[in-house]
Amino acid sequence: MIRIGKAFNELKVGDKFSESVTVTEAHVVKAAGLFNDYNVLHTNEPEMQKSRFGKRITHGALTFSLMVGVYSKVFYDTDISTVEASIKFTAPIYINDTIRMEWEVKELEAKPKLNGGLVVLSGQVTNQDGKIAATTEAKLLVSNTTVFER
Repeated sequence: MIRIGKAFNELKVGDKFSESVTVTEAHVVKAAGLFNDYNVLHTNEPEMQKSRFGKRITHGALTFSLMVGVYSKVFYDTDISTVEASIKFTAPIYINDTIRMEWEVKELEAKPKLNGGLVVLSGQVTNQDGKIAATTEAKLLVSNTTVFER
């Protein structure tokens, strides 16, 4: 099978990968159903107009899921497992904001017995104005070959 994703042995500290997306009403509606989170923060515009945010904000879990989606594409068939992941929110993301999600390889730890190694990533989410909305960290176990090979 031909490998599509980046392999552990192809990475170096400092490598970056990113993606941008405009978070739409459809994202938020689907997230509310998927996460079973119908909090007024996300679903009630009149109430949110009276809040400190002034309008509805996106789910934190949606932001994190979009962020994970970026590295999931990069390590499409080489990601054995996400070992750890975290996010810290620093500013709201509103519906129709365009966010840029970027990850950087911070550490690499070879695991020869596993034919790959641990990849430590650091990331951030910025809005269209360049304001940092979230910072993230993740640790992945990544193979040197496609995980579909035996």
